Amino acid sequence: MKSLSFKLILGLLAALLFCGPAMAASTFTSTQGGSYNLYQPRGGEGASVTETYEVTTALVINDVIQMVKVPKNCTVTDVKLIVDDLDTGTTITLSVGNGDDPDYFISASTVGQAGGVARADAATGFPLALTANDTIDVLVAAAPTGGGTGTVTLVVDYVVTR
Repeated sequence: MKSLSFKLILGLLAALLFCGPAMAASTFTSTQGGSYNLYQPRGGEGASVTETYEVTTALVINDVIQMVKVPKNCTVTDVKLIVDDLDTGTTITLSVGNGDDPDYFISASTVGQAGGVARADAATGFPLALTANDTIDVLVAAAPTGGGTGTVTLVVDYVVTR
């Protein structure tokens, strides 16, 4: 019995040593993403909203950054994701969508591995007509190899369709 317990403890220690402790995913909110003072143009008018979030700790898989709040009765026509190098390795992937479909616009982009710009490229792409207030979010689809910090910027273009 002691031998089994010792082997179990060694196995758990090895898992922690080589894999690290399990990290729970978090939801972060940009300044505008959490604001109820969203820009709502009149019917037929368009808007382009840019929001920035500073990543200060390493992201983990399934982290969500709620970036841009968009109003009901609008159609999102385009998104642009601009990010710094958020990974000391080459494994992080980022998706952009909303709560109903987290990769509606951008699906598992590698843009966070070295930094750069990604535009709407998923097959579902756009337009996305919304019937309720929502946020356009960035999802960490695959975790970074190593911690990286930097700036995440999202530009969301939409037209109010009243």
